[in-house]
Amino acid sequence: MIKRYVQVSIQRVWDIEGYPNYFFGDDKQLYRFDSRGRVQRNKRVMIGYTQGYVLKSKFFSLAKLRPLLKKHGTTDHPMVI
Repeated sequence: MIKRYVQVSIQRVWDIEGYPNYFFGDDKQLYRFDSRGRVQRNKRVMIGYTQGYVLKSKFFSLAKLRPLLKKHGTTDHPMVI
């Protein structure tokens, strides 16, 4: 069995206030750091008719998540996942 790894370069753009391990990348996807320090992509979920994301087992709709977004300070190196 052959294992294949895909490396993708992600630039951190938006941080989420109160959730330091979660961030939005330049590709407009939500990512998080897991307990081993790896970067994992979180999928957008739909509960009822509301779209949003699950952060630490709590659902946030897009409207509730938007005020929590803060621009990330500049970094000179992208993350590779």
